[in-house]
Amino acid sequence: MRILDPETGVITARSSRGYAVTIGLVRCGRIWFCPECSAAIRRGRTEELKTGALRWLAQGGILAVVVLTARHNRTTELSRLAAGLWGEPKLDAEGEPVLDRSGRPRRVPGAYQRMLTDPAFYGRPESVSWWERKDGSFGHSVREAEEGHRHRIGYAGMVRASEVTRTLANSWHPHMNLLMFLGGTLDGTPAKGTVTGYFEPTAEDLEAWEDWLRNFWTETLRKMDPTWAPSKECTERDCKCEGKGHGVMVKIVRSADDAALIEYLTKVQDGKEAPAITLTDSVRADLDAAGAAAMETVRADSKTGRGHKSMTPFQILYRLWDIEVEGTNPRRAEGYGRPDQLRAWWAEYEAAFAGRRAIEWTRGLRGHVHLDGDDSDETNLQFVYEGAAKEPLMGGVVMTGDAYATVERADAEKEMEGVVVGEFYDSVADMVASLGGRADHVRVATTEELADIQAAMLERLQTKAAKLRAEALMLKLRGELADALAALPDDAPPAAAEALHADFFRKLIAAQKTPAASRPRN
Repeated sequence: MRILDPETGVITARSSRGYAVTIGLVRCGRIWFCPECSAAIRRGRTEELKTGALRWLAQGGILAVVVLTARHNRTTELSRLAAGLWGEPKLDAEGEPVLDRSGRPRRVPGAYQRMLTDPAFYGRPESVSWWERKDGSFGHSVREAEEGHRHRIGYAGMVRASEVTRTLANSWHPHMNLLMFLGGTLDGTPAKGTVTGYFEPTAEDLEAWEDWLRNFWTETLRKMDPTWAPSKECTERDCKCEGKGHGVMVKIVRSADDAALIEYLTKVQDGKEAPAITLTDSVRADLDAAGAAAMETVRADSKTGRGHKSMTPFQILYRLWDIEVEGTNPRRAEGYGRPDQLRAWWAEYEAAFAGRRAIEWTRGLRGHVHLDGDDSDETNLQFVYEGAAKEPLMGGVVMTGDAYATVERADAEKEMEGVVVGEFYDSVADMVASLGGRADHVRVATTEELADIQAAMLERLQTKAAKLRAEALMLKLRGELADALAALPDDAPPAAAEALHADFFRKLIAAQKTPAASRPRN
């Protein structure tokens, strides 16, 4: 256990929604493997995605909700299938990572990466081929640029969220949810270009892209392993795939009133009751068509398996806890599997997903919707800490690190949280004393005191985050300056280098002048 701020200590309090919250501990920020951090990160990423999606719709674009999956059964190896979908590090004959020119590890692309770079989707730039003739002269040929599906549907980028469940019948089921931003006119590429306008893709172009995607996805997986190839058609009655097969599902969100739609879907995916909002006919049509739509992309933490036949990875842990710690009869515990199987499944899951990004924006997309931020682990941790610091608290206790360590050594955190939820705050000091700690290291805090502590903690966190962002910007600008200076020819006049330095300081000053409050945050 590590204390985030020894001066503040550890807060255990009752939230406005009736559950216990512990604030002040150093968190791991592991979205795949920590239920508490995963929920906080996905809530933060959901708000980020909702902001970007609403801005895109307001500007005149449309969204496509896409679900991609592969066929799987009880013999499917999770690590192999995950590598097939999302890629894996490229290794040499000795098993060591292969590095590119900049020293970064190279990767073997998965079906997802190949989908984005396939010429039928991405198009081909103009290219010129030169050759030398026998007489010493040179000839050349020009292949004109070719447009791909992305040009016709106005693709500007996408957000990918990966997740996995485990079913009794067919074992591991990894899949990905994509929210694609369409209907943008680009000057340049999605990664480095600028959106100059918006348009409505034709139904024919959208259908042609969906048909291509379904065929490409299926055949790419078939080449990797025939057992992974999903179906491209379905005869099951009333199936949500509408007869198109289970490998690719596409729904379009285009309504001008989709602010209400996305708010509705956010609340549903957060496990709350749907808010009382007025949905226009166009929104209702999109709601019926889109299913879980935009927010389904991110909120894997709010999803659960189906009774005893399906489990999320966290439900594997919960079942193991229920059986071995709570002493629940295995037949009554949610999920399935013996304790030894549950441990083996969790180890397999960890091995397959360690080091992978659960949620990722394609390059350039944040700029198209005027959002700062990144997909880094540091930003994920920021969501964890800031989410806790903003949680409305009704009352609780503040403990020193020693007092909380006493509770932790006795494995009594759950008991303490139960006391706090019951609002018996004075009893926490007695509990700490009974466990061998000091009662005077615990003090009861009111709602107002907790709010003040949270505000001070949030201010320190935001100051630290701003400092880290400034340091990262400085490193980036210095790197760009060094690259630009290195690219100057030896006979370049001094004025060229001076211009590069001036541009460096201009960018640095512009970034410092932009108020933090006006910069969209993750």
